[in-house]
Amino acid sequence: MSLNINKKKISLFTNQNFLKYIFISVLSCLFLFYIYYELIKRDKFYNVIQNISEKYNYQLKNVEINSLQRINKFEVNNIINQYYSQSIFLLPLEEISNSINQLSWTKDVNLSTNFIDKLNVEIFEYEPIGLLFYNNQLFYFSKDGKIIDKFREEINESLIIFYGNQASKEAYNLLTVINKTETVNMIKEAYYINERRWDIKLHNNILVNLSEIDIEESLKNYIKLVKKFNYSDIVTIKSIDLRDNEKAIISFK
Repeated sequence: MSLNINKKKISLFTNQNFLKYIFISVLSCLFLFYIYYELIKRDKFYNVIQNISEKYNYQLKNVEINSLQRINKFEVNNIINQYYSQSIFLLPLEEISNSINQLSWTKDVNLSTNFIDKLNVEIFEYEPIGLLFYNNQLFYFSKDGKIIDKFREEINESLIIFYGNQASKEAYNLLTVINKTETVNMIKEAYYINERRWDIKLHNNILVNLSEIDIEESLKNYIKLVKKFNYSDIVTIKSIDLRDNEKAIISFK
């Protein structure tokens, strides 16, 4: 008799597992049905808001974009055009912001509405600090070394061209030093040598080897040295080695 009772207990235990499986399956179905219902309800809600907005003219009709130097406003309007006449309350601002952020020169973007009919677009653009020579092409890059876009010849600006591995990462530090000296507008190109130190090529085509330790002192020494030469002498100079701030080695053409 006790043996039969034990068998029944085992049978009941098995049935409990089966019931647990059924319960989880039913619960999952109910959850999916709930999501489906909520989606339908949301669509109905959107339709109600859109209809009310159309009735009382709360639709996107105007877009105001701040002045831009690099980004073409046509590209921005291309992103926004699909949302014209949509309820001002239903504009997917995050989606629009993400699309604008995909434009090459966009650093950040702020979007806001007047809750009537206008979208305000404020775009912050990257500011290039130099041009990087890479794979036989020139690229604009930012102070943190981020490559922004390919060089465009139609934009007239005086940016130093940088060469060498990791040059774009170290360029900002070099420019910070250069801006403290009189050489700020003299430099045409900069070469990052062995990821350790810099050579610079000036607009007068003189190549200057800079100290690894004290770049500013090297630049000041160049200014002092070149003042001792007249123009006819300067044009004959090929390079000046200022790696040792105690001496200068001049090579002539």
